[in-house]
Amino acid sequence: MKLDKSPFVVVSVIGQELLTAGHHTASVVVLEAALKIGTCSLKLRGSVFSALSSAHWSLGNTEKSTGYMQQDLEVAKTLGDQTGECRAHGNLGSAFFSKGNYREALTNHRNQLVLAMKLKDREGQGLSVFVSTLAEEGIIKESLGYGRVPPPAFMGLMLIEDGRGRDLAPLSLFFSLHCFAD
Repeated sequence: MKLDKSPFVVVSVIGQELLTAGHHTASVVVLEAALKIGTCSLKLRGSVFSALSSAHWSLGNTEKSTGYMQQDLEVAKTLGDQTGECRAHGNLGSAFFSKGNYREALTNHRNQLVLAMKLKDREGQGLSVFVSTLAEEGIIKESLGYGRVPPPAFMGLMLIEDGRGRDLAPLSLFFSLHCFAD
């Protein structure tokens, strides 16, 4: 397949360039047109779902945005793309958090963390910074009905090492999230 001759690719690249330039409404129109043109490449379609989720998010269309994030996640799962799946879970976790759906946010961030640990992805494991911010605000337990959490108690979990210099914070983070949500 010659990608430069594919109408789907040409239109989706234009849509993504519009998104990059900050023309969110125009990018939605063009990217949705690309989906109507269609492609047999699931990976290319996933890229458009991801771009559409960003465009809709920028426009304040959170429901449409999370719908495209879900589709992006499904494509990544179908392709066996664990890096894409990790990214999609992170996006969904952040989206659900911003909408006040803390249980879904924690579920998606848990999934992101597990995948990041499998992939040895330090950026994905950087989720601990996000969760530590939640802990500082006492949001994790409070939002799930446990009352406020004193930050130092939770922050101690972030400093665990195994004695050989390996950071076990991701494991302790996963355990603590599991305990908080149950």
